Amino acid sequence: MLDVAIVGGGPVGATVAALACGAGHSMAVLEARTGPSGDGRILALSHASRERLEDARAWPAARATPITSIHISQRGGPGRTLLEASEQGLPALGYTVAYAALEDALAQRLAGAGVATRFGAACEAIRLEPDAAVVRLASGEEIAARLLVIADGGASAARIPGIGFERKDYGQHAVVGAVRSDRPHGARAYERFTPQGPLALLPVEDRYALVWTAAPERSGELVAMEEGLFLAGLQEAFGDRAGRFTSVESRAAFPLQLRTVNTPVALRTVIVGNAAQALHPIAGQGLNLGLRDAAALADLLRGAAPEALGRPEMLAAYRAARRRDASRGVAFTDFLVSAFADARRLPTWGRGLALTALDLLPPARRLLAERMIYGAPT
Repeated sequence: MLDVAIVGGGPVGATVAALACGAGHSMAVLEARTGPSGDGRILALSHASRERLEDARAWPAARATPITSIHISQRGGPGRTLLEASEQGLPALGYTVAYAALEDALAQRLAGAGVATRFGAACEAIRLEPDAAVVRLASGEEIAARLLVIADGGASAARIPGIGFERKDYGQHAVVGAVRSDRPHGARAYERFTPQGPLALLPVEDRYALVWTAAPERSGELVAMEEGLFLAGLQEAFGDRAGRFTSVESRAAFPLQLRTVNTPVALRTVIVGNAAQALHPIAGQGLNLGLRDAAALADLLRGAAPEALGRPEMLAAYRAARRRDASRGVAFTDFLVSAFADARRLPTWGRGLALTALDLLPPARRLLAERMIYGAPT
């Protein structure tokens, strides 16, 4: 019997293993994919996430682009604010990294630590017993562990009796792509709120990663639109603060919803990352919240004897450690989506006053940046 079985070899599941691999526990990472994803998606990681990945010896430094400032504004109304790394005493507020680059760094770390990552190991069923959690794979093989960690996006958690999810459909899709401008980005990210939803530009090497929120029918039009028309529409929605947009590549769209699990623990089981909470991409909190889940769980694993793994006391300690940060992270992103969606004059001017106040009050600005980087204090 294993000490720890992790279902899901994405960034959160792999980070749990990478942070805990020196504790002497027997571990296996079970991944349904048949091999590395090679996923080209761009991830937004906070400075705190960089620190955690450095602790895990899996930070892809050579492939990360720093974000040293974040410009926040709204379309159709006054007010703006600027968050800067120098004001926090940090080299960067955050970083952009390709999913595949982070995946590769974590895989190298786990391979070097002798932690087995089993590809093609799709979870078909879960049986929870007083002394072990048993995972049945699609091949028919059964794997028992003192502690089961579910980090696969929630598909396996739904197989556990008593585990359920609350969902909120935002009625929006995110249009993503790689955009180039005629002006260097200067390591600055942009978050611009529009009545249709937020529009974000994140610096990635010599270009921007675009996240443009739109109604579902509009998102399909934007993906299929001729490049020149798309760039003209983007310019109109965003303005010229990042220069003139010159090209766009790799457009795609996906629906946006909030999904939260009713409890992050079950018998012999902990649920982490987007298996526990899947957030709107506004303010880039989703993966960073998941990596804080991973770090909190790894702290408990490092301090636990094998016989204590999966015990009710350990599960209660994890739930208590993550309750405040997880609930506030969910509430923060959900509030931003609703607060900036109202295009009426009074709310628009109220938001403008709030952004102006942030710009004029350094302590408030620093507090906002601190919460975005580190999450809610525990």
